[in-house]
Amino acid sequence: FAGFYKEGMMLLAAAGNAGSYEYTYPASYDAVISVAAVDDTERHSWFSQFNTQVELSAPGDKILSLGHKRDDAYGWYSGTSMAVPHVAGAAALIWKEFPECSAQQVRNVMAISAWDRGIRNCDMLFGFGVVQVQAAVE
Repeated sequence: FAGFYKEGMMLLAAAGNAGSYEYTYPASYDAVISVAAVDDTERHSWFSQFNTQVELSAPGDKILSLGHKRDDAYGWYSGTSMAVPHVAGAAALIWKEFPECSAQQVRNVMAISAWDRGIRNCDMLFGFGVVQVQAAVE
């Protein structure tokens, strides 16, 4: 993963859904942005991993999404995998506005502009905080 990151790719992964301090991979590699989940009140979701590799948080509890079975058109899903697309979308919008930026610069902007919900700065529950697209682009 470090090689991809050095080539300028942004890598994101779900922090994990065991609700524990356990490190999961690939989310816990330094080159990967580990994304935790928050609920609709922007509190840490009970199932979301919490550890020193969590970098950002995003909505991941009761998200309306396409079903994973043929007969499930839509459904409500929870998990850190539901949170990752929010961060990926934020990164894409930032890169659209600032195409000259590197992956590291976009990563830094998302961290700096995140809504800090836990202990000041980076903490194990929220990382730097809940991703804020508008703040990041401004």
